[in-house]
Amino acid sequence: MLKRVFLCFLAIMMVVTSCYVLPQMDDGMFAVSAATESELKKKQSDLEAQQASIKSKISQLESNQADAQEQVNALNELIENLEEQIYTVNQKIAVQEAEIADLQAEIDLTESQITDAYDAFKARVRAMYITGDFTGGLELLLTADDFDSYLTTMTYIELMAKHDDGIVNSLTEDKEGYQAQKAQIEEKRAEIEAEKLNLSSKKEELDEQKAEADALLSQIAADKAVLQQEQVKIDKEMQKAREALDAIIARKTAESDEKNHVPGAWRWPAPGYKRISSKFGWRSWSNSYHKGIDIAAPMGANIIASKGGKVVTSSYDAGGYGNYVIIDHGGGYMTVYGHLRSRAVSVGQQVNGGQSIGACGSTGRSTGPHLHFEIRVNGVAQNPTNYVG
Repeated sequence: MLKRVFLCFLAIMMVVTSCYVLPQMDDGMFAVSAATESELKKKQSDLEAQQASIKSKISQLESNQADAQEQVNALNELIENLEEQIYTVNQKIAVQEAEIADLQAEIDLTESQITDAYDAFKARVRAMYITGDFTGGLELLLTADDFDSYLTTMTYIELMAKHDDGIVNSLTEDKEGYQAQKAQIEEKRAEIEAEKLNLSSKKEELDEQKAEADALLSQIAADKAVLQQEQVKIDKEMQKAREALDAIIARKTAESDEKNHVPGAWRWPAPGYKRISSKFGWRSWSNSYHKGIDIAAPMGANIIASKGGKVVTSSYDAGGYGNYVIIDHGGGYMTVYGHLRSRAVSVGQQVNGGQSIGACGSTGRSTGPHLHFEIRVNGVAQNPTNYVG
């Protein structure tokens, strides 16, 4: 029953695993740098669909992997139990073999004693014949001094024969008893040997099933590794498309600003601190999309408004930005300043580009002092490095 259930499970797992077809990548045939905005958006959409498909397949593989591992654990437990039973049976066989050996030794000794008794009897008769002490019944009667002497001699001979017969008969009975015990033990040993053979056969069957399950686990792990490699490739393609799209949007924005004479340039929000500790875009190590840049700066460093505008948010987010400020610059542009130690502006306040809005900190979901800086256009996060330098 267990074998049928396991084989059914194994067949289903193999079918499900074999159904995983990797998404077809274009291997760089898509020229990101020469693509139009609409092409880049379509590319992004296609890549996101592929990424979602791969995540779903990896999730299914992990589920299959857990099921297969559960089966392997169950088989290991059954195999261990059978090995314990086989060990116990081997111990019984060893004890019975020792008992059989002891009985065989008793049988051999008894047979030797019977032979010795018989040889002794023959030796006595032969000696009596040679010395003339033993004659036939008539001769003994004729040569006897009297009838009483005749009876005494005959009685002695009969007693000697009975004594030897008694010894031989007793030893023969002992031998037969030993042989009967030996036969019983050998019969029991044969039954236990049959039990051992049955257990060994079951163990071989379970070993085969475990080997198949282990092979399935290896195949699942290999398929999962391939999918994860594809994930990394897609992440890189998405990053390229995102950067190209950001460049197009930034170029269009610059052209629009110039055409409409939009005053004011974007400023670096952390004066004196230029190192970017985490870039904009997909993070392959965490499989997450970073909507801004992290600028490394010490605790308390001055943070300024990148451009003039109106403060629309000055609040605290314990699970994310910590102390943060959002400024609306008009025309669909907004900037976000996160993880501040303190905030120097309030909602509704008008600020100028370069005006201090707070101090660098490590509040919220942060591993150390830095500024999380975002630029959004119509609610969509852009790469800030395309605007500030």
